[in-house]
Amino acid sequence: MNPKLFFRTSGVLPLTHLSFADDFIIFSNGSIKMIQMLLNFIENFQNTSGLTFNKSKSSFFTAKSLSISLIHSIERKIGLIKRFLPLKHLGTPLFKGRKLSFLFDDILSTILKKFTSRAFNFLSYGGRLVLIKHVLCSIHIYLLHTLALTVNVSRRLEVLFNKFLWGSKEGSNALIWGSWKNYYGTTEEGKLGFKTIKDMAIAFNLKLWYNFRAKKSLWAKFMVTKYCGMKHPLNCSFKIGDFPK
Repeated sequence: MNPKLFFRTSGVLPLTHLSFADDFIIFSNGSIKMIQMLLNFIENFQNTSGLTFNKSKSSFFTAKSLSISLIHSIERKIGLIKRFLPLKHLGTPLFKGRKLSFLFDDILSTILKKFTSRAFNFLSYGGRLVLIKHVLCSIHIYLLHTLALTVNVSRRLEVLFNKFLWGSKEGSNALIWGSWKNYYGTTEEGKLGFKTIKDMAIAFNLKLWYNFRAKKSLWAKFMVTKYCGMKHPLNCSFKIGDFPK
């Protein structure tokens, strides 16, 4: 790709694109000339490979500094609709600013739909125990690889799990015999083998830290350049505006 198309920020590695399977995010300069170069590149790629990109599933985003007239010109040029943050990409919310609970509403709704299933109403205590461990607690694991849930959402999920464990159904309340914090821990400790959402988030944070220090991936190299520069990671301090995950 032409180096002029690289998206650059001060002191950070230039990026052209991010990809996962058949999903792409392409970074580019916002001028019409650069947009035309990008379109030519995509057209050449389509002609060479025989593949096409789906415009109905595609959109674009711009920095706040771009004028309305330039944004309209880009819309006419590429035939895509401008979208705004927050939004979902590969199941993960993309947003700017504070991490708010509404970003994870889809996780709550997915779990609530599970609870309303008729099959769930006929599970034994042991069946509900297995279901929570291996199904319900796995729904948010993919997201925890990159983003921790808010404290409020984590508590709501654990309350839902606790109610379901004791047989609470839609429209009725069961007697809750204990708090969720009494269940997490290994069976050798006399617990039920659950893990708290906070503990899972810490574990995935440690995995990210390992990948960050290994510096083998593009993500790690970008993060080191952006947040550390020439300093050792242990000598860097958190700055206002940095994203804490």
